[in-house]
Amino acid sequence: MNIMFKNTIVVLSFLLIFVGCVPEETATPELKCSQPDIAVTTSVAKVLTQTTATATQFQYDDVVEAYVVSSDEGGNFFKSISFQTLATANTAPQGFSIPIDVSNLYIEYRVGTKVYVKLKDLYTDLYFGGLRIGGLYVNAFNQGGVGRLSQNDYKKIVNASCTQIQEEALVRKMSLQEVFNDANLNTLIEIKEVQFAEEAIGRSFFEETNNVGGASNWNIVDKSGNQLYVRTSSFADFAAQKIPEGNGTIRGILTKFGDDYQLLPRSVKDIVMTGKRAIPFFNQDFKTVVDRSVISLPGWANIVQNGSLAWRGGVSSGNGYAEFYFSGTRVLNNTAWLISPKIDMDVYTKEILTFRAAQHHLDVDSPLNALEVYLSSDFNGVNVTTATWTKLNPKLPTQATPWNLFIGSGPIDLSAYQGKINIAFKFVGSGRNLALDGSFMVDDVQLYGEK
Repeated sequence: MNIMFKNTIVVLSFLLIFVGCVPEETATPELKCSQPDIAVTTSVAKVLTQTTATATQFQYDDVVEAYVVSSDEGGNFFKSISFQTLATANTAPQGFSIPIDVSNLYIEYRVGTKVYVKLKDLYTDLYFGGLRIGGLYVNAFNQGGVGRLSQNDYKKIVNASCTQIQEEALVRKMSLQEVFNDANLNTLIEIKEVQFAEEAIGRSFFEETNNVGGASNWNIVDKSGNQLYVRTSSFADFAAQKIPEGNGTIRGILTKFGDDYQLLPRSVKDIVMTGKRAIPFFNQDFKTVVDRSVISLPGWANIVQNGSLAWRGGVSSGNGYAEFYFSGTRVLNNTAWLISPKIDMDVYTKEILTFRAAQHHLDVDSPLNALEVYLSSDFNGVNVTTATWTKLNPKLPTQATPWNLFIGSGPIDLSAYQGKINIAFKFVGSGRNLALDGSFMVDDVQLYGEK
């Protein structure tokens, strides 16, 4: 008993010593941002007014502030960040991009992070209308442009602050028709009431058969006839996913290449198209026309009223359209009509007409060289002069519209019409007067309605 008592004392003593040696719980250190704020000395808007298409070195020791809106986390951006300023009640945000020779930039520059950019000795240029800030790149032809900041320098130039704001404070929601403006470049936008074009349905966001410089371009469309490329890199983590067929919204950064505006979603979460798809009850996409041949489509009338030239088919990058242009023997006055088949207006309600149109070589906005759109309920299929025509008022390309850039007509309300109607596209121009020999193209004639 004496030995057991001694052993018990030893065990209890050991336990007391062990418990007494357990350290107190250590508090988790609080991570605090220590990035200093930097005095802002100029605005992005002012830098933009001083920038041209030629790369120019910035001479002043100035600083601008902006917010990160792009992200390379999803793989659809590569070695570049888009930034924008905050919108105010009176001013829209100003966007710009900075190319940086680093991957996984999203780790240091999260969407909504406020940054300060030190401009001294950097270069600026306008790349297809969009402001770029960075280093200098000179190609093999001795042509200069803004290039990537180096791995060693970018953190000294693009200074991430401790300020972080929500994405909703940066994104602007707009219709597709409002998108087409260089002032929107490199900004975060959300486009409402859109859907992917018919040819994209069932396809993947990236496909090798639609590989345009390492990415696929698929159109989104609205009911007003507008279209916009959505561009997806082969490296995007959603590249293999199927394109949704519904209607809804899409968010991303607006960019531009040539005359083509392009939207770059940052991830598949930017694409929310769960609504019912809008399907036209009349549609002519001119996919079957033969390039440079007189148009002959079932039900359509192609009538020459003055001169000898009719509407012909055009094909560019696989897209078919109707076109009137001058070639061969030229006469002074030319008038040609392209008229749809009969369209029954008693099946649907709230009908709207949309189409897309473009121009090239248009020197002046004149009724003597114009595209006009008409509607008739008594056209007999042969004689345009005996029919009663009502002139419609769509949005049409003008002399200021870039050549070959299709623009949407906007929704044309036809709900007041009953019975069967024809839609006509009338061209007027001169083959002898070089100031009046501009050409027009028409595509994607559609009517929507409700049952």
